[in-house]
Amino acid sequence: MADKSLLKSLQTQLNEKSAEADRIAGTFKEENGSFVVSTDQRNAYVKVVREAQEIKGLIEAATDADHIGQYLKEPDGPSAAGQHYSTRSNGTGMEAKSLGDLFVESDAFRRAAAADFKDRPYIRAEIEGKSIFSLSAGTHTHQALGSAQDLGITDAQRRKWHIRDLFPSAKTKSAVLLGIRETGWVNNAAQVPERRAADGVSAPTGLDSDVYGRAPRSKLKLEPVAFPIAEIAHMIDGHKNILSDEPRLKQFINSRLIEGIKFAEDYDLLHSVGGDGTSITGIMNTPGVQQYTGRNTDKYSIQMRRAMTKALLAEYEPTGIVLSPSMWEEVEVETDDTGAFRVALQVAVGAQKKVWRINVVETTAMPDGQYLLGAFGMGAQLYDRESVSVTVSSENADNFERGALTFRADERLALEISRPESFVQGTWTTPTV
Repeated sequence: MADKSLLKSLQTQLNEKSAEADRIAGTFKEENGSFVVSTDQRNAYVKVVREAQEIKGLIEAATDADHIGQYLKEPDGPSAAGQHYSTRSNGTGMEAKSLGDLFVESDAFRRAAAADFKDRPYIRAEIEGKSIFSLSAGTHTHQALGSAQDLGITDAQRRKWHIRDLFPSAKTKSAVLLGIRETGWVNNAAQVPERRAADGVSAPTGLDSDVYGRAPRSKLKLEPVAFPIAEIAHMIDGHKNILSDEPRLKQFINSRLIEGIKFAEDYDLLHSVGGDGTSITGIMNTPGVQQYTGRNTDKYSIQMRRAMTKALLAEYEPTGIVLSPSMWEEVEVETDDTGAFRVALQVAVGAQKKVWRINVVETTAMPDGQYLLGAFGMGAQLYDRESVSVTVSSENADNFERGALTFRADERLALEISRPESFVQGTWTTPTV
């Protein structure tokens, strides 16, 4: 932990330097709208500003050391990813409201509950589509001889990041998106001489037959593309009594309905075939996506770096990489020639999954033999038409007779891929080094 007296002393010194800089600046003379500064004044001002910057750097370093000390002493604390996604904090950095909370607190649910669920056949609540973290879990009781220990309901583990988290947030109200996809570009830009000989190539002769230089013509190939709005949905049946058991309902929605949509979304954003006018085309099935096969003389992290170069040559900066959990493990445990881990330090200290400055999403939707990196949000953009919604209805088949309910979760989205070359589909090669 950083010494509090040290921080206080540094802050006092910084205030003094700031006041001194203001005092020196006050001695500058203004003549005809300009400041007149002597050499001594200039040197004194620059000196005090540099000293202030050094003190500021010491304060930042001491603060960072404090954060690192806290992390090392409390490794089981809330993750930065949890804090990143929290929209309502309970003081621990974790979100106080889960998707289930939002459902049971929605106006639709409250109206139905007030009428004892008799006035309408279904309940529908709109729920935000980003991945949500929650500490909520249900409770239950058992009748038994002797004492009983209530273990509650174990909340299913969920991925902390999904592929959609690599994209900036974007929404649309349209039924279909029409765009332009760049499929080729030849850049012939060059210096253009003012004059040339009559043939347009040779050096000018000074005669009237000379012509002005002509700029070279570059080539850009574009094609119109329609990006359909696709729906991802699934259903689960449950007994009507679940509506009266709110804790179970929260866990039911969080761990099954919502994440089920997200798992399918991860897979479709990568592998969906499309082409039928109603389904999205996954990035890995889009024509024009670059391919890279690693060298056996390179370790896995180096293979990713070489793949990044292919995206950079397409004039887009990669922002994310998607790979399987097994291969992310291989990258994390990779060591350099001295035996030190290559990427473990930055993940541990920053609590962020990054490699070569880009975000990492590990998902079982990606096979172990491949990975995908590229410019998410620039080369491709995800649009939400309808965020994840949950509908509950008793009017399905013989639900009424059996006292059953059908829960349906769905979302509608579109995937625009305007610059396929900004993505690289990599194939891992087992290193021999």
